[in-house]
Amino acid sequence: MTPETTKQQGQTDSLLTTWLASACLLGNGCFTVIVLTLHLLQPGLSPYKDAVSYYVHGAHGWLLTVGLLSWGFGSVALLLGLARAARTRVGAAGLWGLAVWSVGVILGGLFRADPPGQWNKPPSMAGLIHGNAALLAFIALPIAAFLLSRELGGATEWRAVTGILRAIAITTAVSLIAFFTSLLPVFISPGPPMLLGLTERILLTAYVAWLCVAAIGLLRSSANRFSMD
Repeated sequence: MTPETTKQQGQTDSLLTTWLASACLLGNGCFTVIVLTLHLLQPGLSPYKDAVSYYVHGAHGWLLTVGLLSWGFGSVALLLGLARAARTRVGAAGLWGLAVWSVGVILGGLFRADPPGQWNKPPSMAGLIHGNAALLAFIALPIAAFLLSRELGGATEWRAVTGILRAIAITTAVSLIAFFTSLLPVFISPGPPMLLGLTERILLTAYVAWLCVAAIGLLRSSANRFSMD
């Protein structure tokens, strides 16, 4: 392979990585805007007590499906971008965690949660798939965030964001503990959870933040490589 061919290949790789990172930011942005919009369109649900998944049962429920699928495929784009651009520094465990998260979000978008107030009843098949997919996804992302933040920290082009990534990774873990704490009454009584909506929204905010900062780090690393080429 000639030096010119190598240069062109490097530029193509950098452009593809840039596109994947941008797709991740777009997916996260789409999900965030849709959820905020649904709060205005369906004010009957409490942001303190009701899960975001319940918005799917309203008149504008299709928006939540679009938002979750956008978030899931945006996460897949980040997964592919990290696998391509940082494969020499990122271990398989972190990428697998991000893959489980991505698939879980997509499944959560394809299968509806059961309506609110069903905690003491057997779940429907769709609700069972949605709930289990969400559970696996919620657990997988903090694990992936810790592993990927640590592994990317050794790369020079990632040093500007790895401190932020690690701090947000801790936040994702703390928010996950708070979320599970809010669900304790479901398993003990069974009864309605405590502040489920609030703890879930804090969790989702932390997850969006980590994914966006990781995408920005990927953009920076791609830009550095492109300028060197």
